[in-house]
Formats: sequence, C-alpha cells, structure tokens
Amino acid sequence: MNAHPPPAIAPWADAASRRRLRELETLHREEGPAEVTDAVTRELDAFHHRTATEGLVLYAGTNVLSPAVRAAHAGDLSTRPALGWPGGKLQTGVQEIEALEVIATTQVARAMRAAYAEVRFLTATMANLALYSAFTQPGDTIAVLSPEAGGHASHHAHATAGVRGLNVAHLPYSSTDLDVDARLLDGFLTAHRPRLILVGGSVTLFPHRLGVLREAADRTGALLIHDASHTAGLIAAGHVQEPLAEGAHIVTFSTYKTFAGPAGGAAVTNDPQLAEAISHAAYPVLSSNYDPARLGPLAIAAAEAVAQEPSWAAPTITAAQHLADQLAGHGYALLGADRGYTRTHQIVVDATALGGGGHAVARLAAHGIHAGTCRLPRQTPDTPAQGIRLGTQEIVRRGADAALMPHVAAVIHHSLTNTGPASTHGAAELRALLGPGIWADPQPVQLNAVRPARP
Repeated sequence: MNAHPPPAIAPWADAASRRRLRELETLHREEGPAEVTDAVTRELDAFHHRTATEGLVLYAGTNVLSPAVRAAHAGDLSTRPALGWPGGKLQTGVQEIEALEVIATTQVARAMRAAYAEVRFLTATMANLALYSAFTQPGDTIAVLSPEAGGHASHHAHATAGVRGLNVAHLPYSSTDLDVDARLLDGFLTAHRPRLILVGGSVTLFPHRLGVLREAADRTGALLIHDASHTAGLIAAGHVQEPLAEGAHIVTFSTYKTFAGPAGGAAVTNDPQLAEAISHAAYPVLSSNYDPARLGPLAIAAAEAVAQEPSWAAPTITAAQHLADQLAGHGYALLGADRGYTRTHQIVVDATALGGGGHAVARLAAHGIHAGTCRLPRQTPDTPAQGIRLGTQEIVRRGADAALMPHVAAVIHHSLTNTGPASTHGAAELRALLGPGIWADPQPVQLNAVRPARP
C-alpha cells in the first residue's frame, strides 16, 4: 500500500511539490461558498499580516503597489468583455473600458518614450509569444541570451519559443562585459541568420549595447527586441537606458516588477507597421477577452514611474550598489565587481562556495529573507543554479535606503553562515524599520473581496 498517495492536483509534479500539495489538499477540503470564503479570507489576512510584519523580500521580481494604484483596482470590470478597438467593440455598454484603454495605452507609451503601446497581454511571456507569432514562421531561428547569460524561459525552445516551432541560437556572450560579445556577433549572425535578436530577460545588471546590436541586426535583416521585464520601471524613470532610442525595434516588459503596476505584460514600439502586427497578435490571434480591471492601476503606475514623486528608482539602484559593496566586504563574490556591481535593482552573488543557489536561497528563507536563484555565466548547461539574485526595488518602496544596506548585508551574512537553528529575528527587526513605505500619506490595504453576510 502506498503510504504517500500522489496529490490530486498535480501527481506529475516534483517530489517537493507533491509533498506540499498533499499537505495543502489535506488542509483544504472546504465545501460550499461559506467555507471557501472563510478559507480564502484567512489566507488573505495571513498574507497581509506576514508581508506587513515579517521578514525581507529581496526577490528581484516583486514589488508593492502605491496607495493610488491599489485603490484603482475595480474587480467588477474583470467580468466585462470588451473585444475590439474603442468605437468598434463587439459589446455595448463598455464606454468606460474604452476610455481606460486609451488612458492606459497613452500612459504606458509615454512612460517608455514610445509612439505605440499594446497593454492587453496577461504576461510578458505572452507579449514575447505575440512577437514570435507576428514576425516569425515555424522553423525560423531567433538569437537570444542563454540561461547562463540571463535569458528568460520565454526566449527558449523548451518553453515559449518552442510553441512557435522556432530554432533558438544563443548569442555569443562575454562573461567579462556581461553583455553580447560584439567581436563575435557578425560571424554568429551570418551563420544563423536569425529573424529576431532578443536581449534582456531575467538577469540584467548593466545596459545592453543596443546600438551595436541594431547595426548588426540591420545588416542581417533581423528585428532587435529588448525584453525589459525587470527594468521597465527604471527605464520609465529615466535610468538604465532608453531602449527604443538606442536601437531596439520593440520593447516587451512585465507591468509589475520595477514598473510597480498590476500583473501583466506590454509591448511598445515607434514603428506603426510593427505596432499593427503586435496588436493583431494580441487580438484576435492569442486572446479574445482580457482583464480590463488592470487598466486603471496600470495607467497610474505608468504615470507614477515617470513623475517619481516620491522618488524610488534612483534610490533603488543606489541601494543595490551599496548592498553589493557591503556583501563584498563580508567576503562574497559578486558579478560585475569591477564595474560597480550593478546599474539596476539587481545584484548577483556567486553561491558556489555556499552549496549552490538553491541551498543558499533556502537558508535565507529559513531566516526570513526571500530571494531567488539564477545561473552564472561561467556555468555549464544543465547544472544547478549557482547564483543568488537579489533585488532592492520592494524594500526601497517600503522605506529602505542606502543607509540600511549595511544592516541588510549583515543579516544576509548571518543567515548564510549561521549553522545553528534558523531565526527570523534579524530580518523581522529590519522589516519593522521600514515602516509604512515611502508615501507621505499611506493608505491601508483594502481587500476587494467582501465577506458575504450570513443569515
């Protein structure tokens, strides 16, 4: 008899996930709206309590919403289909959604210094898939950064690019420059003749040399795409680089992370023909309806990213640089040490001596610090991630500054080197110092779901 039956939800999952799923399936056997409402409300309350009082989130892909962005979410809009352009919708009674579409599209384009924006994507992965649909055919080749160079799963054949049946070639990469190796680029492009050249992705410490890439793309007839999922908010604020002005034909990005809006994706360009093709790929090719409740929060987040009132983008980068310097002082090896470690919100610690990225991140989590793993440029494919990727965007918006980074580094160091019982005490102390955030008049979180009255 099997003492550990597989979970009902995903019996094919890995061993750790199967254990967690069995645990949760045992705990959650609710029946009926009242029981489900109680369970959901308890989990939401627990989440808000924990994020307000416990630990440090240093994961590079998260953020907190401003009071204005949070307050603009109107869940009732989610159930309103609104297919087509304003004035030509298939549904009637959606005039407010039409207005929100124009407001959000205008603000996102303005934030990214673009003429055209497409904001209906549910994720940046879908935005990338839209480009594959619009500008490639099955069997074409695209040139991307390898996972070791920071490329995202949506760029690769085992994931989203494979949906389109694309061949994927890894761009030549300089582990010294942490960018495409320009000396080998022409030979590589001549050999592979990619339809798209795609840079950016999961690990971005320094600007890409987009001008060099664009010149090479023009010589071979390729489109240059910059996936700014992690840096879009910093770009909107005038930091990192100006992708479209520097040569990218199209920029895709997540609308949360540093952009600090609702979950979703977007694509921007200055070329009307490219914009039309992207729009067609968004609707009707890849989606019918989307979630219009995103539009208001997204528009406000885009405007806030440009205005920087209060400023958070520059302090985020400064905090990342200070944190890296402090960690180096504790003896850790970091990528980009000879270049100031970073010019974004991210830093990368080499965790090889700590047993690898997965072991180090688990150790941090046990002490109340939440981070992520990443691959390192020197790694060989199919080996476990050896890096720790940290981001400062959330803690800065929660109230941290560069002066707090020595304390953050000390708690990280203690968490990684302490062999005794795990304790979240240090991380909780730091979390308490952050206060309500950078907004002068912070507003309390309001849950959109209201518990129904009971008889």
